[in-house]
Amino acid sequence: LGDQAPAHLQYAGELRLQHKDASLDELGHLAVPPMTKDAVAGRIRRLLATADKRAQELGIPDTESVIADLI
Repeated sequence: LGDQAPAHLQYAGELRLQHKDASLDELGHLAVPPMTKDAVAGRIRRLLATADKRAQELGIPDTESVIADLI
């Protein structure tokens, strides 16, 4: 998605990448300003949905397929 994703969704994704082992609650506390775990989860969920929609438009594997290949 790059710069096409809204900044608040990018921020949630960057937090997750920087703190892979953190719980959603911990990610919320790390955010500036702090967020609830539900807010973090919602933003990550919307980011993934946006990425999956874009992947479908481009005819490339979606996030679930890519993650399954990594496991």
